[in-house]
Amino acid sequence: MKIGFDAKRYFNNSTGLGNYARWLVDGLAQRNAYEYHLYQPNEISQTVNLPVHSPIGISKASPSLWRSRFVCSRLEADGIDIFHGLSNEIPFGIHKTNIKAVVTIHDLINKRYPQNYRSIDKIIYNRKLHYAQKHATKIITPSEQTKADLIHYFGTDKNKVDVIPLSVQPRKHAEHTNQVEGPYMLCVSGFSKRKNIPTLIKSYLGLYTNVKLVLAGQKGDTYKEVKALAKHNPNIIIKTNVSNAELDSLYQHSLFCVYPSLFEGFGIPILEAFSYGKTVATSNLSSMPEVGGYAALYFNPLDVDEITKTLRLMLQQDNRAGLESLIISRLSHFDSEKLLARYEALYQSL
Repeated sequence: MKIGFDAKRYFNNSTGLGNYARWLVDGLAQRNAYEYHLYQPNEISQTVNLPVHSPIGISKASPSLWRSRFVCSRLEADGIDIFHGLSNEIPFGIHKTNIKAVVTIHDLINKRYPQNYRSIDKIIYNRKLHYAQKHATKIITPSEQTKADLIHYFGTDKNKVDVIPLSVQPRKHAEHTNQVEGPYMLCVSGFSKRKNIPTLIKSYLGLYTNVKLVLAGQKGDTYKEVKALAKHNPNIIIKTNVSNAELDSLYQHSLFCVYPSLFEGFGIPILEAFSYGKTVATSNLSSMPEVGGYAALYFNPLDVDEITKTLRLMLQQDNRAGLESLIISRLSHFDSEKLLARYEALYQSL
């Protein structure tokens, strides 16, 4: 059986959707159950151990159009049986072929927070999502929350949707120099409105503790506000453009992690924290409890005082130890090999 993947994120995204694409494709390739092909709209310099297909001839003039529509003829010519769109979309027109289409829809944040998107982006994302959920033979979501959102916003047939959680790569826990003096709690998150970092800072300021707050993530539309709130407190440390080695060190040496997001399709930083043996204080909304289960503490992310109380509980070693003892059991729900086997079984069923 030949399976093709939309490989744009695989090659071009260093985090998030790119990590998911690489975890899935590389993991499946190692298991070697089927024949896998990558479809990439732009020429690449890196070498991979799978066939990579890019536009040829006149299609080179518009790589994005090739990816979103004209790739269908290439898939047919290559004898692809199943095409898997890894980031909320499948090529238009694939329903007119004999190729089975699978799509992973990570979240519907553009529907929940339309005010955060430009008008043209809202139109494009909505059109792609509508087509994908309607014409995909099977839909994969990482959480029950995203499945519920699909049904709510599009009336999607629930029988088409399989919930398969995400996983993270095993951590080698290599020793790195501690970058932060003294104990600290860690928040790995981008600085955008939905991530709710200003509220976290206000909650932290109510702790009156010497334990530091380290914020690590990419700049976004609340970055200036975050900088202003943290300006006069040396115990709040902001790090941007963090390398994988730095992030590894930050996780390893933290006391615990905190993730105050208002909404997530999954919430991978919770799982990342668990992979380092660190418990998490996180929001009681959307998919976060699906990931954290019984190994995390929860708060209302809109309630400054409640977040402060939860962080105060996390500062007590006995409370952390109790939650940390549950992490291994929790991680078993996200075992990589078990999840990859579910993808293989889904492909086989088609």
